[in-house]
Amino acid sequence: MTHDHSRTRPGRGATGLSNLRRHLPDQARWPEVVMYGVGGAASMFALSAGLLTVGARVMARLPLVPRESLRGRPDVTVRAVHSDRVHLDDSPTTARDGLLAMRQGGGTVHVRLGPVDGRPTPTTISRPLLAVDTEEQLQVDRARSNGFFWSGTPETAHGLPTEEVVVESPVGHMPAWLVRPDPDHGAAAGSSDTWAILIHGHGSARGEALRVIPLLHRLGLTSLAITYRNDVGAPASADRMHHLGSAEWEDTEAAIDFALAHGARRIVLVGWSMGGGIALRTSLRSAHRDRIVALILDSPAVDWQDILIYHATALRAPARMRELALWMMTSRMGARMVQLREPLALHEMTPAYYAEHLTHPTLLFHAMDDRTVPPQPSRELAALRPDIIEFVPVEGASHTREWNRDPGRYERRLADYLVRVLELQDEVGRIEVPVRDPAIPALEGSIGLRL
Repeated sequence: MTHDHSRTRPGRGATGLSNLRRHLPDQARWPEVVMYGVGGAASMFALSAGLLTVGARVMARLPLVPRESLRGRPDVTVRAVHSDRVHLDDSPTTARDGLLAMRQGGGTVHVRLGPVDGRPTPTTISRPLLAVDTEEQLQVDRARSNGFFWSGTPETAHGLPTEEVVVESPVGHMPAWLVRPDPDHGAAAGSSDTWAILIHGHGSARGEALRVIPLLHRLGLTSLAITYRNDVGAPASADRMHHLGSAEWEDTEAAIDFALAHGARRIVLVGWSMGGGIALRTSLRSAHRDRIVALILDSPAVDWQDILIYHATALRAPARMRELALWMMTSRMGARMVQLREPLALHEMTPAYYAEHLTHPTLLFHAMDDRTVPPQPSRELAALRPDIIEFVPVEGASHTREWNRDPGRYERRLADYLVRVLELQDEVGRIEVPVRDPAIPALEGSIGLRL
C-alpha cells in the first residue's frame, strides 16, 4: 500500500501554515500581529491624511475661486403683490429692519421696498412698495434680494452724468465709473480735485457704491467706482483666483494713478468688505500715501485669518484642517496645492499690523450682526488706534448693510466726517440726508441690472 507522506509531514501549503499558526503560542505570533496592525494603521492614517488634505484644499479654495453664478440665485419668496405693499416669506433677509430691494428675471424686474410694516400671517412679513424701477412688475415667485438697493449705473439710478472709463492696471484694462461733481445737479463747488476711489467687496460689483455716490456728489467730490482683477468684465489674474486684497491693491493703486493723472490732488479710499481690506492695504503700500487723506471702511475685512477660521468653525471643520488650509494659502508649497501663483500675505492683514502702520484718518462702520465678516477685528483695530480711527458700530444691520439700516443716520455720520476731515465749507455739512430719497420714482431709462 502506498503511504501518503503528506498526511504525516508538517504541512507546507496554506492549510499547513494555518494549522501551524493555530498551535503557536501567543508570544510567538506577536510579530505577525504587529505586521497586520501596522499595515492597518498605515492604511487608516493614509486615508485620514488624504481626507484631511482634500478637505483643507477645498476650504482654502472656497474664498479664492470667483463664484459669479451665485449672484443671481433667488433667496426670497414673494407671496403677494399689492399696489402699495409686498408680502414675503419670513426669513432673516426679509425680516431685517431697514430698506430692501429685489429683482426677478436677472433684472427685468426691480423694486425698492421700505422697512417691515406688518405680519399678514405667522410665516409672512409685509413691506411697503416704494418704487418700481422697471417696466415689468414684480410677480408672485422667487426673487433675489439686492442689498445695493439701487440698480443700474449712477446715471440710470440717480441721474448723475457718468463716464465709463478704463484704468490701466498691471493685469489689464479695468472698467470704472467716473462721476464728476456737477453744480447743475446739486453738487457743491470747490472740491472736485478730491477723488473718492470706491472699492466693492468680494464677489460683489461696482453697484455697491450706488448708495454713497449721491452724497459724495453733493459734497462736491469726484467719484471713481472701480473694478479689479477677476471681476465680471475685467481681466483675470494669472491664476484666476482672488488674493483677498494681497494683490488686488495694485488695481486700486492704478486707480489712484488714473485719478492723479486727471486732476486729483487728494484721495479718499472707500471700501466695502474685502474692498475695505484692499483700501487698508493700499493705504500702507501705495506710492502716493501722501495724497491719501482719509479712509472710509464699511464692514471691512481687517483680519482674513479670523474670517476664515470663523467660517471653518461654523462648518465644524477640525482644527487640523483649518490649520492646513491656512498653510496652503500662506506658504509657497501650499499655494501650489490650491493653484495660487504666490502665497497670500495674510500676516500683513491683521489688526495688529494695520494698527502699527496705518497713518490715515479712518471712519470705520461695522454691522454688529455681521455673519460674513465678524466685527471683532474692526473693534480691535479701532481700539488700538483711537487717535485716527472713528468706529461706528451699527446695531441690527447685516454685512455691508449699515446704509440700508438707516440711510439718513449713515449719511449724516459720513457727511459730518468728510466735512471735518476734508475741511469742506460748513454749509455743505448742512445738506439734507439721505441725499437721494429711497422712495423717489424711477428715472426715465432706469434699469434693474446689477452692474
